[in-house]
Amino acid sequence: MRGWQTAVAGVGVAVLTGVLAPAAGAASTGSPTDKQIAAAGVLVAGDLPATYAQSARDTSSDAKTQKLAAKLPACKKLVAFMKATDKNTEAKSDDFSQGQTLVDNTVTVFPTAAKAKAALDAYSATGLPGCFGQLVGKVAQQAGGKAQAEIKKVKDVNVGDQSVAYEGPVALTESDGSSTTLAFGNLVIRVGRGVAVYSYNHDAQLSISGDLKNAVSSSGGRLQSALAG
Repeated sequence: MRGWQTAVAGVGVAVLTGVLAPAAGAASTGSPTDKQIAAAGVLVAGDLPATYAQSARDTSSDAKTQKLAAKLPACKKLVAFMKATDKNTEAKSDDFSQGQTLVDNTVTVFPTAAKAKAALDAYSATGLPGCFGQLVGKVAQQAGGKAQAEIKKVKDVNVGDQSVAYEGPVALTESDGSSTTLAFGNLVIRVGRGVAVYSYNHDAQLSISGDLKNAVSSSGGRLQSALAG
């Protein structure tokens, strides 16, 4: 089950501490440049092992999920973050999958580092785990099933100038009565005025820490270099 970019988080992101060093971002110099910067930070096939299959990004349910979030008082900060990223220059990666594992990212370039920081400050505030749990339940309910999430904010994640991650297992029951437990994940990093949102889910018994660390290091490094240029 999927369909939101910034809704829930996965397991193992604490290993990412120190992947990117802080780097100041210059003020915006024009939309074309911002588009190039955003494009530089999206995930590409070389960021993940060759066993991952690449496919066109599925955004079919993003708008519906955002509308669901807007109806939940607990998700006010999440909706504000979504709106802040949507109104600025952004680029979306393709989907990368391997079995039950699915990874993608979205990169947004704000006009200034201060505006990017303000958006992530709000996203890092307390209360979002409760939002995620309610939102996951609503999405599952609309699909004829149910879900119980145990999402928590991850401690000691330190990537780039600023970062935040939320993680936890989600027990899913499908409409046919079958059930499974997946780990859902969301990591957001800021490098200067660039913000990258990494979304991923996988079998709760499987660790993708190594794959994720390499992917963030590679794509985040390109974003950092593009901002510096």
